[in-house]
Amino acid sequence: MPTPNFPKFEDFKTDKRVQYIEETESYVFTDPTDGLEYEYDSNRGAWFPMWNEALVEQQQSAYGADAVETAKTDASDSSTTRPKGREASKRKLRENTRVYVSGLPLDTTEKEVADYFSQCGAIMPDLATNKPRIKLYRDADGELKGDALVAYFKAPSVQLAIDILGDSQFRSTDPGRISVQEARFESKNDNGATESEAAKRPRVDPKLLQKQIARMERKLDWADEEKPVSDRYKRTVILEHMFTLEELQEDVTLLLDLAEDVRSECEKLGVVTSVKVFDLSEEGAIAVKFKSENSAIACVK
Repeated sequence: MPTPNFPKFEDFKTDKRVQYIEETESYVFTDPTDGLEYEYDSNRGAWFPMWNEALVEQQQSAYGADAVETAKTDASDSSTTRPKGREASKRKLRENTRVYVSGLPLDTTEKEVADYFSQCGAIMPDLATNKPRIKLYRDADGELKGDALVAYFKAPSVQLAIDILGDSQFRSTDPGRISVQEARFESKNDNGATESEAAKRPRVDPKLLQKQIARMERKLDWADEEKPVSDRYKRTVILEHMFTLEELQEDVTLLLDLAEDVRSECEKLGVVTSVKVFDLSEEGAIAVKFKSENSAIACVK
C-alpha cells in the first residue's frame, strides 16, 4: 500500500484535505486516492490511521484476512497504551461537557449567559475566536428563541449546572425560570454537522491552536490543584428525597414549611445564607448554601 502524501503541519490551515474536528480537538486528513482517514498526533508529530471498514478491506486485499485478524489482535493488545482513530474519538465524545438551556429571556446575550453559567465551572473558549463557547439559537428571522448551548471545560460542571441552575431564575427581575439539561446530539455526519455547516466553520491556525490548548491545559492543571470547584459551591449542599411531587400537590403550604424546617435544622451547623426548594424536582431536591465551607462539610457528614 503506497504511503499517502501527508500534508505538512504548517499547511493544515489551507489544505482542504484536512479538517479540524471540534468535538475531539484533533486534525483529520482524508486521503483522496482511497478515502482513508488519518488522525494527527500533535505529541508525536505524525499521522495515524483511523480504523474503519475501508481500511480493513484494503488490508484484506493486500495481505489476506489472517493478517488483518492478527493486526486486530495486536491493536487490541495495545489499546491500553494508545486508543486509535475513531475508537479514541468516540471515547472522548462519551464524556459530555455541554448543557442545553431553555427558557432564557429573548433579549439575553452570550456574555450574560457566560457570567451566569460560569458559576458552575470554567466555560470552554472557542479556539477560533477565544470567546466562551456558547450558542444562542435563533429562528429563521434571526430572533432569539430562548434556548442555548453551553460548553464547559470539565464534565462534572454539567451535573453541577443541572442541580444548581436548573429551574432557577436567570434574572432576579424576571420571574421566569430556566431549564438546564445534558445536551444530546444526533450527528448528521462524522463531524456532527451538515457539509454546508462544516464549510462555514472558520479554519483554525494549527500553531495558534497548539498554543491555546497548552494554555488551557496549564490553566486546568492549576485549577485541579488549587481550586477544583468554585468556593461558592463548596458551601452548597444538595439534599435529596426531602419530598415528593405528590406531597407538594396535596399541600400547598408544604413548600414554605420545608424551607423553614431545613433552614432551622441546618442553622445548627452554621450560618445559612439561602435555602432553595426545587419544587419541580422528581428527586425532591433542596439546595442549602452555608456561609462557610466547614458548615457544608459538617452537613454532609
